[in-house]
Order: sequence, then C-alpha cells, then structure tokens
Amino acid sequence: MKEPLTSEEKQLLLLLGWFRRHYALYLGLSRERPATRKGILEFGRAWFGKRLPDLEPAFSGLQQKGLLRQKDEAFELTEAGSATFQRLDASETFYRYEYDNFFSLSEKSAAHALFCERVYGENLNQHGLADVQELRQLLAFVPIRNESSGLDLGCGNGRITAWLQRQTGARFLGVDISPEAIRRAHQASNPGLEFRVGNMNELSFSERFDFILSIDTLYYAASLKHTVEACLSHLRPGGAFACFFSQWISEEGEKPLLEGDNTALAQVFTGLGQPFEFQDISRQGHRHWRLKRDVLLEMRPAFEAEGSLALWHYRFREANRYAEWPEGHYARFIYRFRAK
Repeated sequence: MKEPLTSEEKQLLLLLGWFRRHYALYLGLSRERPATRKGILEFGRAWFGKRLPDLEPAFSGLQQKGLLRQKDEAFELTEAGSATFQRLDASETFYRYEYDNFFSLSEKSAAHALFCERVYGENLNQHGLADVQELRQLLAFVPIRNESSGLDLGCGNGRITAWLQRQTGARFLGVDISPEAIRRAHQASNPGLEFRVGNMNELSFSERFDFILSIDTLYYAASLKHTVEACLSHLRPGGAFACFFSQWISEEGEKPLLEGDNTALAQVFTGLGQPFEFQDISRQGHRHWRLKRDVLLEMRPAFEAEGSLALWHYRFREANRYAEWPEGHYARFIYRFRAK
C-alpha cells in the first residue's frame, strides 16, 4: 500500500503542476522559468496566500516517494509525480486552495465590499463576472418557479445563491470545492438554502433538479464534457441547465470559436446531440473587465489602508490581464438547455 500524501505534499504537487500554466502569466512570469524552491514558494504565496503551510518537508517527502526530482536548483515532477498530480488536480484541485484563501480575505475587507458594490451593482462578495444586471438577464432567460428546486454549481460563499433564492422563492442547493466558502455559506439562515462541499469533476446526487445554474464556473472543470453530461443527467424531465460562459482566443485563426454556436461549451452540447439556446453578452463582458480594472486602480489606497494589499493584487492581476485582452478575441454568452 502506497504511503499517503500529506496535506503539504498535496499542495506542493498542485503548485508544481500549475507552475507553467496560465496562472504564471497573471503574475507576469514566463512559463519557461525554472521551478526553483524560491520560485515555487513565491508562486504558492501569490495564490494560496498566508494559508500556504511550511512546504519544506514536502520537498524531501515527494522525492523519497519518487514523485519529485531535483536537477541543480530546479525541481520537476517525475512521470509518477505527473500522474499523481493529474489525479489530485481532478479530486482536490488547485482552485480549492486558491478560493479558500480568497474567501478568507475578501469577507473581512470593507474595501472589497465597496469594490463589489461599484463593479457588480451590489455587494455579494463576487469573484467572477456576473453582475446584478446579468443575473437578472439569467432569470429572464431561464424563469424559475417558486415551487422548484435547483443546484447552483460552484456557489462560492453562497451570497449569489441567496440573492437568486430571494428573487425566485425556489429551493437551492449550493455546491463548491472550497470548504472555507461553504463554511461561510452555512452562516446564512434561510430554509430555502442548503450548501455542501462538492466537486464538479465528481458530481453525484441522489436527487434530481428542476434547474442547474453555473455562474462562470465551468472553466474549472477538468473535463467540460464530463461535467456537462453529469449536470444533464441530474435534471428532471423539462428541467433547465443554464450558465454564463466566456470564450477567449489567442490567434486570428481561432475566431470561429467566438460564435455562440461554436464555443468550447457549444461544441460539447453539439457533440452530445443536445439542442441549446444562447444570448450574446460580449459587450457587457468587455465593459466588466475594464470597469473592474479601473475601479481597482482607483481603490488601491483603500485596500492598502486596511492592510488588504494582497487581496488587491489578487483581484487586479486577473482584471488587468483581461482588460487588456484584444476586443476581437473575446466573447461571452448565457446558455440554456432544456431536458426533454
């Protein structure tokens, strides 16, 4: 029987597996930079914050288990380490630790509350793109009856879920990978709400739903096709699956992907033989990123004054990257599918 990984070893594996992905670009770093001990720890602090544990024992532990090797000052995963990372990133995920850090910081910040109010129209401690206007568009596109019950996939700390529940009167189950987010969601006293820690890569419910909503969360699926199939399998007859989905491209030759019937998500629906409808909200998406970046620039002194500069950097590096994204290389949609 293989020796189990410690929590520290799991986090080090996840950091190494993500070290050369797009999260490096958010930090202005090259994907080809060497994975030195210092570089790995700096990367970890940027995304996991002060919740990052002492990883020093994990370096030697993973090497002893044959999952990590060192050449000069740089570390890399072995073949066995890469396979272990792939399994771990689907089950525990890098995002769990990132969002544990985000929710532990954001809910204590008055500056972040004001930022959300200015950018999203109401402070629901939002992380993604959907503002109150877009949430109202979603409810107009997918009417939800007050006697129905549904799933909010990737609910975060549940404040958007609670807002949706107040608008519709329906019963909501919110599921999120972050235990910290769900711990905070449980503080809500609303009989129409239930929250659980759960993983969109491993969805399994005894119940079926009248509706399933994904508010800018499908990007975190290890397999978009697998997660969409799981969602559709958990709908009651006549139920609706609806989501916000943005599509980015890097090259002119990828422009067909920006068509609403040809995005990565649309291709999944088509491949599954499922008809779908969509609304184009690309202009709103462009405005959102620029507004987010501009408000953050204006509010940096407020974040700094309350000691929340790490939170400001966390929000700004993503906002700035996408505010600068070429307008012709981005599209955003609301999708809807109805089960027969």
